[in-house]
Amino acid sequence: MTGDGDDSDLDLAWKMLNTARVIVAKSPEKTMEKVTILTALAEISMRREDRDSSIGYYFEALAILEHLVRPDHFRIVDLNVRICLAFELASKVGDAIPYCAKAISLCKSRIHNLKIAKEALLADRDLRASAAKGHSGKSTLEDEISYLARMLPRFQKKLEELKQAMSTPSDGIDNIMKRVVSQMARSNNSFHSPTMSTAAPRGSTGSSITDFEIVGRDMKRAKDESISYEPSPKRLAADDSPSVNEI
Repeated sequence: MTGDGDDSDLDLAWKMLNTARVIVAKSPEKTMEKVTILTALAEISMRREDRDSSIGYYFEALAILEHLVRPDHFRIVDLNVRICLAFELASKVGDAIPYCAKAISLCKSRIHNLKIAKEALLADRDLRASAAKGHSGKSTLEDEISYLARMLPRFQKKLEELKQAMSTPSDGIDNIMKRVVSQMARSNNSFHSPTMSTAAPRGSTGSSITDFEIVGRDMKRAKDESISYEPSPKRLAADDSPSVNEI
């Protein structure tokens, strides 16, 4: 559990974000701003241990995002990972499995499409010339391909752990969740901002969840530092030509 000071910060952040959600909800348009607010609310709710609300906000964010970006967009992969973690921490391992599997499938698809985009960039003489001057998006594509290739085995390992947890006797799962609660009580993580990554406690599937925690933090860092997510007036078509900022 968090301390009183952290609880006050979390409550204040939730109220501010909820007010923002109500304001933007008045517009019928699906925007990236709504996705950002809902995702932040989900993260705050998770920190407040309101896991049902957290899952609900993630679902709302995902439903909007699916209208704004390509089906295998990096942020859709990210949200599926977050939903998986939220279900796992809510002791709904069976519900977590499909979202982990979806993250794996989307991750593979995105790596494939990024490689195609990279080849297209290299095939263009003008872009190849600009690459020599350091103006090409080639390095950005390579960075994301490399990053996702590192994350994919972690997703696959987590899926195996979730499936194993499903076959664990109920008493074993109860003991696992008791360890989760105990470690959460000892956690000294402090609240920094409404957009912080959801830090999941360790041990929720019988083995350390540390690697999967890092996945969530790394994905957030990667999207903050190297991937541009500009709002789009409509969903990108599956056959649209890929660009560095939209693929």
